[in-house]
Amino acid sequence: MKFLFVCTHQIQNLIPLFIELEKKKEIDFKVIYWDKMDNEHFDPFFNQKINFGIDSFKKYNYDYFFNNKKNTGEINTVTNKFLISLKLIKYLFNEKFDVVLVYGYYFPNFFALLVAKLLGKKTVMRTISYNLGKRSQIKKFLRVCYYKFFNIFVDEFWSIHNLNTDFFKNFGVKEEKIKNIPFNTINKQFLFNDDENFKNLNKEFINKNVQICDKKIILFPGKFVKQKRPIFLIEAFLNAKVSNDWILVLVGGGGLFHKQVLEIINKEKRNKIYYLGFKSLKEMSMLYQLSEIVVLPSDYGETNGNSLLEASQYNCSLIASDRVGSYPEILEDKAGLVFDASDKRDLTKKIELLTNDDDLRTQLKTNSLKFSKKIQPSYVADKIVEILKKNEL
Repeated sequence: MKFLFVCTHQIQNLIPLFIELEKKKEIDFKVIYWDKMDNEHFDPFFNQKINFGIDSFKKYNYDYFFNNKKNTGEINTVTNKFLISLKLIKYLFNEKFDVVLVYGYYFPNFFALLVAKLLGKKTVMRTISYNLGKRSQIKKFLRVCYYKFFNIFVDEFWSIHNLNTDFFKNFGVKEEKIKNIPFNTINKQFLFNDDENFKNLNKEFINKNVQICDKKIILFPGKFVKQKRPIFLIEAFLNAKVSNDWILVLVGGGGLFHKQVLEIINKEKRNKIYYLGFKSLKEMSMLYQLSEIVVLPSDYGETNGNSLLEASQYNCSLIASDRVGSYPEILEDKAGLVFDASDKRDLTKKIELLTNDDDLRTQLKTNSLKFSKKIQPSYVADKIVEILKKNEL
């Protein structure tokens, strides 16, 4: 079975999944990228050049339409999307695939599904979307029209979590067309050759960051943008009654609130809050390993909460707002605490509870590690092959 995965560009958490799918003898797997980005490129949300420090093109079969764009914002311009639509149409007429999956509700992907349906192929939608947020009536109406029309050309919808399933249902998808295939995350096996490699890098990282290594760490990994609310978290942390053993560490940065965050850190609590800048995926693993708690205080506009999922495999307890996409799973698996996103005091209480209750923190860590087994790339690849094989019967 020839299986095509249509993707805008190299999305770091998908690469390990692609490698696992390439290993599967039951399918002939290929990714088509709209654009092949440089590993080092400018990200408008970080407002800086970033490099995740991984090779995005090894060990799986891929193709691409354009090459070496240096700014992710260029991918989603109207002109580029129009060109991609034409190239996708031509590509699908020339190549012979049995199943075509598109990643996201972009209009070039609509044309990919339309052509695939005309050619009698099976079509699949995979997206991280969910339907939390405040929108005007006209926006709600337009969303309903767009998604319902788009969904006419989709045979199956592969849901990553409960809110994603609800999203599909909200726009008219029948439950029998939805398949539950969890989201996958970057894992240790992908990033490190072996345990010795991980240990050596961990020692090196500790030596470079001695100022945080004798403390208990609450980690915020994210851009300093409206959706992520770093200032909301800083204020909640400063109001919390926690011992001097605890510090708040922020990584990522950039974005609209970058300057403001640094000003607050310098003014308020230099010995309680640290900013370490943007980190590669390997460096993030070191931080997860050192951290007791990883927190995402996100508002509307957050997606899946990737960093929480990454952290779960490193023996971390989690705190998330109820506007993070994976928060129902975090509650269901008792991997962390969830607070009311509209209530800063609730976040403060959750921080106080988790920092002062060692037994609770230990239990959440254990559950978090169990939860991480269900989002490993190998597990998700097996589920995908299982679904595809059922389709053949």
